Amino acid sequence: MQIRTLAATVALALAGSAGALEIQLPPETATYKPSELPGYQLVQRNCMTCHAAQYASSQPPASPRAYWEATVKKMKKPFGAQFDDADVPAMVDYLVKTYGAERGAAVPAAVAKPVAAAVTTASGKDVKTLLAANGCMACHALDQKVVGPGFAEVAARYKGKDGVVAVAANIRSGGSGKWGPVPMPPFSQLSETDAAALAKYVLNR
Repeated sequence: MQIRTLAATVALALAGSAGALEIQLPPETATYKPSELPGYQLVQRNCMTCHAAQYASSQPPASPRAYWEATVKKMKKPFGAQFDDADVPAMVDYLVKTYGAERGAAVPAAVAKPVAAAVTTASGKDVKTLLAANGCMACHALDQKVVGPGFAEVAARYKGKDGVVAVAANIRSGGSGKWGPVPMPPFSQLSETDAAALAKYVLNR
């Protein structure tokens, strides 16, 4: 009888401690390998909203272009990643030349130059256009957490005269650990003006 009582006591103690167990994941620090290829910025923007950069580096290094194309397309359908079909070729080109069978392939000068030009195409657009063009609403909502915090929560934390500067800097530099383990990719392609416009919109929620 005493053995049964002891066993029951131990079981209850273990159950109670299991309920209180909390696992804290370390912040994400991995990044995609920088490149002059146009697909680098697209991958930064579109892929890290859902998974870590290790996903690409953990794929078989001999993977051909067809493998990467199938992988990128799989992320959109059936998994529902929010990027344009027009982005796929450039993303695949970056991935196969950085992590796959075409590693070390030279970057043509004619391809490398449009990256800088693409950075400026968003200038002068209204905030809703900027939100859509950069996939902001894939990870954020106005008043609730999705992948990242809701805009209202960000506004509450950064309320004050320097809030726009801080939020704009966070948008352009990205980071992790501020809102949990899921990283926010950098949106360095945004001009300071556009980043400030987005920051003002967020802080006015």
